[in-house]
Order: sequence, then structure tokens, then C-alpha cells
Amino acid sequence: MKILFLVSVLVGFAATAAGARFYPWVALERLPSHTSVVANGGRSEQFLIRLPADRISSHGGADTGLRGTPYPDGSRLPDALAEQPLLVEQFKVRDRSGSVVGVAARHWTEAEGEGATTWLLALPGRGTLALAARGESRRAVDRALASGGWRRGESWSGEMDVVAAGAESESARVVGGRAEFADLDGRYTETWKIAGVGASGEMRGTIQLDTVTFRRAGLT
Repeated sequence: MKILFLVSVLVGFAATAAGARFYPWVALERLPSHTSVVANGGRSEQFLIRLPADRISSHGGADTGLRGTPYPDGSRLPDALAEQPLLVEQFKVRDRSGSVVGVAARHWTEAEGEGATTWLLALPGRGTLALAARGESRRAVDRALASGGWRRGESWSGEMDVVAAGAESESARVVGGRAEFADLDGRYTETWKIAGVGASGEMRGTIQLDTVTFRRAGLT
């Protein structure tokens, strides 16, 4: 049921983006991309999210930790989902130069005792990019911060990198896309680079998404 919910949200988001593409009420300007060619013919691209400036909304179910604190204040998940291990976040997305180039939705839940994460990046003028990973445990950022001395209700500053997906794992994958990102496979790494936490729980730092993509075999 939870997986079905996540899939339906992503499909709805993708359908909206696709509709905007195929019925272009407004001709969107394509912002320049900052990509690098990798040795075996793929390309790498980095996306950044600055916290707290780029956070649009955040809603967490039961026991999802610091990141599940409702934002904006007073917002909440539907009652049917409020007690589930579910985290829904939305952000503005920047390129590696710091320019805002789109928006992203991030969903996390537990499936069969294992964390599952999905991202959908919508980049006007370029298309949409879908990412998925397994393995991030519940309250992973909270536990990492606690190991560095953070305590809930207290302010904390320091440097903490939390790899939420990727690194040497093959479970963090590029799973689809539209327009410029159609017919691509690949992998990604998601790193939370935390520089501090306010007394109210507001995190400072960046989320870094490093992608490496390849055109699917057999396509020209």
C-alpha cells in the first residue's frame, strides 16, 4: 500500500510535467547544464539543495525523525498516513554553480523492513529525472548527528556528512526520465552535508545529488 502510494504520487508528478511538455502553454527557457563526460562515455551532473533556504515543505509520519517535523507549520499528512513510516519532502534544486534550475520531490518509506527512497527532479526546459534507492534506515540523519554530539532541543554546529544513498552500493539508480533524460540509465549518490542544527531542529547545510548517466544499450 505504501509503495503504491509513492508510485502514484510520482506518476502524478511525472504526468503533470509531461502534460506541460506536450501542451506548452509557456515556452520554457532551457538553462545551461553543467555536465562532465566520464571515461566510459557517460556523463556526470551534480544537483544541490541548500538547507533551510531551499526547503519547500516537509511532512513525516510516525518516528521519521528530525526531517519529519511539519513544514510549513501546522501542515500534516492525511490521517491514513500519519502513523506510517513515511517522509515526504519538496525542495528547490540548484546546479553546481548555485543557480536554481527546478524543483524536486523526495519520498521515503519502509518496505519489508528496509528503507526505500524515491526522487523526482523536474527541470523546466530539460525534462524530469527519477531516482530510486534502497537501504536508508529510519532516522539515519538523527543517529549520525547524535553520534556527533547533537541533542534534540539544543543547537549544534559542526561538519557531518551522511551518505543516504549510493556510495559503493548499486542500489541507488537512475530509473527513468522524460525529454532530455529519456532512455538513460545510471546511478547516483545522495549526501547530506550538515553544518548545524538550530534549537528548533532546523538543519543548515546542503543535500548533494551526484548522478552518472548512460544511454541505454541498443539505443542510438
